[in-house]
Amino acid sequence: MTQNLSARRGALIAGISALVLLALIAAFDNQGTRTWRVGRMNQDGDTAHSWTSGPVTALSALDWRATPATGEPTRVFAGFLAAALLTAVLTFLLVLLVCRGVAAARGRWALFAGTWFATAIAAGLALIAGTAIAGTSIGIGTAGTLGETPFSRGDTYYSLLTVGLFFGLFAGWLVGLVAVLVYSATSDSDGMEITREYPPPDYDYGAANPAPGPDYSFNPSSPYSPSHSPNREYGGNEASSTPTQIVPPPQENDPYGGGSRSY
Repeated sequence: MTQNLSARRGALIAGISALVLLALIAAFDNQGTRTWRVGRMNQDGDTAHSWTSGPVTALSALDWRATPATGEPTRVFAGFLAAALLTAVLTFLLVLLVCRGVAAARGRWALFAGTWFATAIAAGLALIAGTAIAGTSIGIGTAGTLGETPFSRGDTYYSLLTVGLFFGLFAGWLVGLVAVLVYSATSDSDGMEITREYPPPDYDYGAANPAPGPDYSFNPSSPYSPSHSPNREYGGNEASSTPTQIVPPPQENDPYGGGSRSY
């Protein structure tokens, strides 16, 4: 029977994967790289033929900052920060859920695909939560004025999920690769042997007919049977089948002619 990942091993895989994603968001989407990212996104107006505009735009979905921008409300700043942190937290929870259905052996592809998809879903949900906190659409190039986001319309949530899936398309493969590396490095940490199925042997035991051996069953005509042993001795619990004959002792010849003897 196939054994799934243990809870401890799954938590280790999900934890390290979420930390790598958080490091990626912290390094790429911070306010120090914003100017460079905006330049790569615009490409002097020629974004249609650019190889870098699309990936940079997607990875800039979580445009967080350590300090509020000039004139930025605290609510909007908190929404950006919450979206970045929630992406890592939700990724941890979803990858942990994925690990519950991954086999302890030969489950690398399932873990890779599941982690990739979990990262995209987590980013989309985090953007929706961050937008609810900020009160406006967040993300570089999509942020609007406070109070202008129509939260009652479904296309608002669909667009945020699309941005999150686009982010996961370019960031999820890295998180999935890290999950597979941790999976391979902890292959012996479950503390139990993995049951392996072996093919049946080619030898047919039913067709084997051993050669008949000597017959040791009782045979009355055997020279070793009790009827052929005249001097056989019987044990205490065994009686002879031959009737016992009482033979009187031989009479002693009396030289005195019988009678009583005088001593």
